[in-house]
Amino acid sequence: MNLDGWLDYIANQHQQSIDMGLGRTEVMVQRLGLEQPAPKVVTVAGTNGKGSTITALESLLLQAGLRVFSTLSPHVRRFNERLRLNGTELTDEAICASFAAIEQARQRDPVVALTYFEFSALAALWCAARNNVDVALLEIGLGGRLDAFNVIDADVAVITSIGLDHEKFLGTTRSAIGAEKAGILRSGQRVVLGEDMPDSVLARCRELNLQPLCAGVDFTIGEDLERPAWRLSWGDEVMPDLPLGNLAPSNIALAHQAALGLTKISGAQLAYTSAHGFIPGRMQQIVYRERLLVHDVSHNPAAAKFLCRQLAQRNLRPQQVLCAMLADKDHAGVYAEVAGAVPAPWILVDSQGERGYAAAELAESMRIRCDQAPDMTTALDRALASTEPGDVILIFGSFNAIEQSHWLRQAEDDL
Repeated sequence: MNLDGWLDYIANQHQQSIDMGLGRTEVMVQRLGLEQPAPKVVTVAGTNGKGSTITALESLLLQAGLRVFSTLSPHVRRFNERLRLNGTELTDEAICASFAAIEQARQRDPVVALTYFEFSALAALWCAARNNVDVALLEIGLGGRLDAFNVIDADVAVITSIGLDHEKFLGTTRSAIGAEKAGILRSGQRVVLGEDMPDSVLARCRELNLQPLCAGVDFTIGEDLERPAWRLSWGDEVMPDLPLGNLAPSNIALAHQAALGLTKISGAQLAYTSAHGFIPGRMQQIVYRERLLVHDVSHNPAAAKFLCRQLAQRNLRPQQVLCAMLADKDHAGVYAEVAGAVPAPWILVDSQGERGYAAAELAESMRIRCDQAPDMTTALDRALASTEPGDVILIFGSFNAIEQSHWLRQAEDDL
């Protein structure tokens, strides 16, 4: 069976796409002998910034000479993006081999019904173990406490941020969501926390006698207002003049503090990651028909606010905004954050898939009147017609907004 066949198969082995709980994954981990997929394991949870933090951490550890397996989710173009060995996506053949091994173990009596996400998590653990890596970096998906990766006891845990998203599953307050994310913490871990953690996270640290490294307290970020640069301070150390690239400084700082628990990191390695670290859909910039297109997957109010800070830090002032979002999001909250910082006309775009949302519905939910388009290609054509060479066009929203941005494929293939 090829990879497309496997992906179709694993998507139909459980009645629910999301069925939170660790029992099924625990059974499978035991059957496959995956309790320790690597000598060192890092888990990264949070509402926003997980993928960027994983990417930065991967870059730092690879430069330090370690063999690294990384997971990212969701993917933008292809499933292979979720599973990375030493910075490179796994081949179809390697992923298919992992699914075959999982399926064989799953079919033993009693048969275990697995969700798509559980299959994917087990594939990551299986591939990490088979490739004899030094470190496995596991991106927690929905929540933390009941995420499939939480069957693994990690050596380092990072919680990037806590905001309102996926309230149906995690709760309707930052405190409740923080408690779910803090479920990844273990006694004796090195713990790194982003700014503004709710007390539920800090309380869990106290219960486990942890001494977390907290952004804004144990390490701080400073902006250079004169040029696109930033500085990182921790302990008695200061790293000035770090270049602004694709990854947000706050996420690089979290990754740096996590990496220091595993190996030594030089200033040159930190600067390289800051300049060259890349993940699709996070402040991703390309020049297209003489306009600068900025792509970002910010799809909740906290992420939208963060996006606006990143635009300001880079002195980017969009003249047009294109947005597509899925149905179950705080559309009005996202609009309020971006519209308050970016005084530009909007084009709303239909999103696709099971949770797709028509542009007309999005406009009603945002309580605005603006241009609407059936797809991102049509929206960009209109934006190009209404802007001038040198202008900035912001394209953001749910991951589907980036999936629809087909012009990015050639740019990524050229990297």
